[in-house]
Amino acid sequence: MSPKIKVGIVGCGGIARFAHAPNYMKIDEVDIVACADVDFNAAKSFAEEFKIPRYYSDYNEMFEKEEIDAASICTPNMFHKDPAIVAMKKGAHVLVEKPMAGNLRDALEMYEASKKTGRILIVGFQTRFRPDLNLIKKVFDSGELGDVYYSRAIALRRWGIPPGRTFISKSLAGAGPLFDIGCYAVDFVMYVTGFPKPEKAFGVVYTKFGRRPEMAAKGCWGKTWKPEEFEVEDNAFALIRFKKDLTMLLETSWASFISKDKFNLALLGTEGGAQLDPLEIYKDVNGVRMVVKPQDKIPFETDIYEMRIRAFIQSVKENRPLFSPAIEGLRVQAILEAVYKSALEGREVPVEWDF
Repeated sequence: MSPKIKVGIVGCGGIARFAHAPNYMKIDEVDIVACADVDFNAAKSFAEEFKIPRYYSDYNEMFEKEEIDAASICTPNMFHKDPAIVAMKKGAHVLVEKPMAGNLRDALEMYEASKKTGRILIVGFQTRFRPDLNLIKKVFDSGELGDVYYSRAIALRRWGIPPGRTFISKSLAGAGPLFDIGCYAVDFVMYVTGFPKPEKAFGVVYTKFGRRPEMAAKGCWGKTWKPEEFEVEDNAFALIRFKKDLTMLLETSWASFISKDKFNLALLGTEGGAQLDPLEIYKDVNGVRMVVKPQDKIPFETDIYEMRIRAFIQSVKENRPLFSPAIEGLRVQAILEAVYKSALEGREVPVEWDF
C-alpha cells in the first residue's frame, strides 16, 4: 500500500456527495483517485466538484485501471453486491452503504467474498458513533438493567417519503422504509444487546400514502414522484422473537400521522429500563422509582458521518473492521428479510442466522 490510501467511489448520488467524498477529503493520508456512476454525466460532475482526477461510467473499468486501496459503494441497495465483490477481488477494502444489500442472498455473497479475499467489508451504520447510543450499550453491558426481555426499535417519520426512484422502485431499493431506515432501528437493538440470536419474525407492511396521487403531487423535500412508480411499502411493523427471553417490536414508516419524527430505542429489563431519546435510565433506588437523566447535553463532538469515514480508513490501516463488520450487517439483513417475507406470506417465519 502506498503512503496515501487511494479511494474509489462507486455511485455519485446524494449520499456520496454528502457523506463520503467531503469526509475523505478531510483526511490527509487519503486521495480519492477515481469515481464511477452508470450516469457518465453524474460521474463527471462529481469528479469536477471534488477534484477527482478520473471518472468512469463502468466500475469494472475503474477497478481494472486504477490502483484502489479502499472503496465506498454508494449505489442503490439492489446494486451493492456486484461492485463490492469486484472491489474486494481487486484488493480493495469496502465500506458499503446501509442496508448491506437489497436482499439476504446478495448480502451473504458479499460476506463470503470478504472472507475469501481477506478484504474488510464494513456496513455503513454511522449511528454506531452516537454517544448516547454507546452510553446505553455500556449500561446494558454493565448488567445494570438485569435481564432485558423486551426492546422497542422505532424509525418513524411524519412525512419523509424519499421522492427518488432509487428508494421507491422495488427493483432498485428492494423495500421501502423497512430497509431504508428500519435497518437503523434493528441495528440499534442488535448492537446494544450484542447480537443475540433471533428465532422467528412476524411482520406486516402497508402502502397507505405513496400511491395516492394527491400525496405524490404534494411531494417531499421539494420533489414529487409518480404514484404508479411507487412499488414499495411506506409503513412496516414487526415482532421478532429471540432464542433467549427477548422480544423486539419494530416500527418504521416514511409517512404516518404522529406528532413528529421518532427515532428511538427502548429496553425493558428485570432491574431497570432505558430509552435513547430523550436519554433516560429507569431504576429503583432504595425502593424508590427513579428516572436518571443527563445533567448536561451529551456532546456530538464530531459529525458521525465523518467519524464513520475516519474509522473506515483506520480499519484499512489496521486491516481489521473497527465497527459494523460484514457479519453484523448480514445479520441485520437477515432480520429485515424475515420481516419482509413474513409480511408477504402472512405468517410467522424463521430468521436465517447460521452463517
